[in-house]
Amino acid sequence: MPSPTQQLGLAEARALIADCGFGSNGGNGRPAIGVELESFTLPAKDPTGLPTPSLLAGSRLTFEPGGQAELSSPPAYSVSAACDAVARDLGALGEAFSPFGVKLVQRGLWAYPTGRVVDQPRYRAMEAYFDTCWPEGRRMMCGTASVQVNLDLGHGADAVRRWRAGHNLGPFLAAAFTSSTIPRRWACARLATWLILDPSRTAPVYAEGDPADAWCDYALDARVMLIRAGEDFHPVVDRSLTARQWILDGHPFGWPTGEDVAYHLTTLFPPVRPKRWLEFRMIDALPDPWWRVPVAVAATLVDDDAATVASLPAAGRWWQAARDGLADPVLRSAARVLAPMAVAGLDRVGADPVTAERVEQWADAVVHGKRLPWT
Repeated sequence: MPSPTQQLGLAEARALIADCGFGSNGGNGRPAIGVELESFTLPAKDPTGLPTPSLLAGSRLTFEPGGQAELSSPPAYSVSAACDAVARDLGALGEAFSPFGVKLVQRGLWAYPTGRVVDQPRYRAMEAYFDTCWPEGRRMMCGTASVQVNLDLGHGADAVRRWRAGHNLGPFLAAAFTSSTIPRRWACARLATWLILDPSRTAPVYAEGDPADAWCDYALDARVMLIRAGEDFHPVVDRSLTARQWILDGHPFGWPTGEDVAYHLTTLFPPVRPKRWLEFRMIDALPDPWWRVPVAVAATLVDDDAATVASLPAAGRWWQAARDGLADPVLRSAARVLAPMAVAGLDRVGADPVTAERVEQWADAVVHGKRLPWT
């Protein structure tokens, strides 16, 4: 909750933001991998009241505003372990929902979402905030789904290298793993929906220079979406109020505390987000088992120096990825180099045979200009 008096200066806020993004995640030093897979629950209804099974593989189940079910794997130390955990719990959840006529469907965009079904203060405030200026906000909240890949960030030079590699690879990953094509309009409509929204919170972070400084500047210059006052979440409709201004000048609800600044970070959605690990948010949800492929590809390429160099021409081509996908000549050229590199590195990241076979099929389609295999 905000405080009636000023609690933080900019220096304290920057230290907190840098730690939330690039501080230690408490790991054991081994590079960890995580997967977050979102699925639409169809036919559209509120799934939150349905009985859910015990998720024996350890995934965490949450629901997005439109009822999308999200399974988040526990941290793992191989692609195989991370993907197997989600696959096992996805199967259990599908079996639990099936008697109620509900299917789990993985795709990037649902063209006709029915609207918000999860009634939480955060989602009410988020909806009201986007309604002030960005009508696509409701589609983003209720009609999009992704597979998010979480990779260790590391420290020092490793963090800088992985941060830049993630941004270089991001447009290629969006273009190469889309399931939300709208013919003659968008190759990746889910990515377009996110990019159209409030750019202070959905545009990419500046990838050059010191990553922590770039993340601090991004977070402080982002508009305040909501303020938690007691049990209520209040949307901030003053379009000029940034986190920086809130810290310096306050608001009728008060000045932000450290908890308020940390919560502000949860309302920022750049395609590569630092959370003491790297969260890749640009990849569409893909049908089972194809969602495994971008997990393996991202894990393989982010630590491949040759892949970082090969992806440089694709860096910054977010809008081209959304509009044209692999039809963009620069992205297509980069993909034809990167796909074989991903295949070559599968053993290094512990990909299982099912995932490896699918990666090889995907790479063959990319290199030879075929349709993506799940389309």
